[in-house]
Amino acid sequence: MAEYITRVSVWFNSEGASPSIVISKMLELGFIPVRGAYDFVYEHKQEDMSESDLSESILEIADALHKALTGFRVFYTLDTHSREDTEYVPLADIDAELDATRKELAEMEKEVE
Repeated sequence: MAEYITRVSVWFNSEGASPSIVISKMLELGFIPVRGAYDFVYEHKQEDMSESDLSESILEIADALHKALTGFRVFYTLDTHSREDTEYVPLADIDAELDATRKELAEMEKEVE
């Protein structure tokens, strides 16, 4: 079987927990912030998961997420797919690319001066 990821979308509520607190909880659970239609992904560590293993893993993640976000007044959705069927870009990769571009621009500006 394939490797899997679980994607999560979070809808915030102005009467609930702040986004920074929710994001912190998501990171503690092992979710990775990403760019795109979803806000986070969880990369299942086990390769070649059986359907039974995948089902158990999804339930564990869902229960942990539910417990961590209880009382935060946020809505969320979970969606699990094969890694091969899903493209996503971790925000850390985007940040690194932006930093490199900023450095290149700064060096170009120094050369012009």
